[in-house]
Amino acid sequence: MKRKKWMGILLAGMMTLCAGGTVWAAEAPEAADQSSPAELSKDLYSFQLEYDGIVYQFPMAYEDFTAQGWQLSEYDDPEQTLTANSYASVGFVKGELSVSADIVNLGINEMPITQCLIGGLSIDGSYTDIDFTQNIIRLPGDITMGQSTQEDIKAAYGEPSDTYEGDNYVKMDYEMDLYQDASLYVYKDDNTLKQVSLRNFIEPEGFDQGTVSEEIPAEVSAYTAPAEISTELLDPAVEYFGDLYTLPAPVSAFEANGWTMLDVEEGAFAEGGGLVFIDMMKENQTMRFSVYNLTENATAIENCFVTELSQAAYDPEVLSLRLSGDIALGADKAELIALAEEKGFLYEDDTENGYLTIYKTEETKLDTSLEVWFNKEESETAAAGITYHNEILPQ
Repeated sequence: MKRKKWMGILLAGMMTLCAGGTVWAAEAPEAADQSSPAELSKDLYSFQLEYDGIVYQFPMAYEDFTAQGWQLSEYDDPEQTLTANSYASVGFVKGELSVSADIVNLGINEMPITQCLIGGLSIDGSYTDIDFTQNIIRLPGDITMGQSTQEDIKAAYGEPSDTYEGDNYVKMDYEMDLYQDASLYVYKDDNTLKQVSLRNFIEPEGFDQGTVSEEIPAEVSAYTAPAEISTELLDPAVEYFGDLYTLPAPVSAFEANGWTMLDVEEGAFAEGGGLVFIDMMKENQTMRFSVYNLTENATAIENCFVTELSQAAYDPEVLSLRLSGDIALGADKAELIALAEEKGFLYEDDTENGYLTIYKTEETKLDTSLEVWFNKEESETAAAGITYHNEILPQ
């Protein structure tokens, strides 16, 4: 099963916080109608497909799809789960026809694939022995697999949003919006449509996103602040604004040290694995934090984790940051590189832009790193900014 995280990452930069969760700043498309239509529409963007006399409209419930006789492929696990705002490609079979389906979790909690939605379908008859005279597969506008030509498709839907010409086929993409699209492949051997892919990752009308648990996640309950700063480079103990934290640290740990969340309404939450941006204030200093829900299910903002802290020379002195290894503003570049080499860590020295990045391995680079900025106009050797990032919870 191929998993992909989608909207939560692609649109993270457009999120604002409100009561009841996160809201995309862009206007959301209208909810899709999940009821099974009696007959095929003429509109490609209805995201309908007719097979064996049955009209399917995507997205649709997993159980509604399997109720039509489709069985999950033997190569896919029905016990698999999907995190919030992610999707996976799995196989289904019915008779001699096999398809690939995009199962999407549009909820706020991790869910079994059997409780998610079928967000789209791909049928490829280019390399299989599908008899299109016995397996009638139709799209809106009377477009039929194994019969309709490139000219027929253009007559029904107009010019495609994009066209790609390969050695054996012409791919015609029709795009309504992000994750709302259709790809139609016309093969050159007989100029007919032999491959179709539909996606419509939009919440159906009346869709239940799930509920937010009021319990404090175990990961938050297990958090402990360090007694002191470690002497080891890249260790997670830090001192920020005079208080000690182990990164990642829950928002509640910052609140316990006098920070207050600003403009976060009661009941606000982050979906499982989600990211939100909040402003917090302490002693008349306001900072913006990106906080992550490091658990699988939706939780209150105070249970999310701060994974990154930084300080620059232009920040107020009270916002002091000291890292493990006794690293702070003014740290010497040569000494930092020597420390990294002594530990066997990797580093990237971007002298053109003035950045030194230190991390343990290529595999953990995105999880744990130290980025040091050198203001070349003032000093190419003394740190003018430090940023420590760590997403790894203690075991």
